[in-house]
Amino acid sequence: MDKNIGEQLNKAYEAFRQACMDRDSAVKELQQKTENYEQRIREQQEQLSLQQTIIDKLKSQLLLVNSTQDGNYGCVPLLEDSETRKNNLTVDQPHNKVISGIAKEKLPKPETPHFCPQLLLLILS
Repeated sequence: MDKNIGEQLNKAYEAFRQACMDRDSAVKELQQKTENYEQRIREQQEQLSLQQTIIDKLKSQLLLVNSTQDGNYGCVPLLEDSETRKNNLTVDQPHNKVISGIAKEKLPKPETPHFCPQLLLLILS
């Protein structure tokens, strides 16, 4: 009987050892997936930041174009985005940064920024 108990203990130990190896393997796989997902998130955040920068530049260019037009292009008022409101910025601030090197007295002051789909198409084409 002692031989039978010894075999059972060996089988139980082997099963326990295998379960531990499986657990360690699963933990390593989970860590690798977590690192990969975190890297993808960082890359996507960088991409979003770059896209937001491009959007801000395009808005500034559009505001500059709108400020030099007489407004007869079927334009509609430009609404502030949530990021601008969150940072307590006005829509004119990116515009002001773009034209900071130009004498402001030479530029007409727009009363309300407008969004012109036709002009946006011209800029993007």
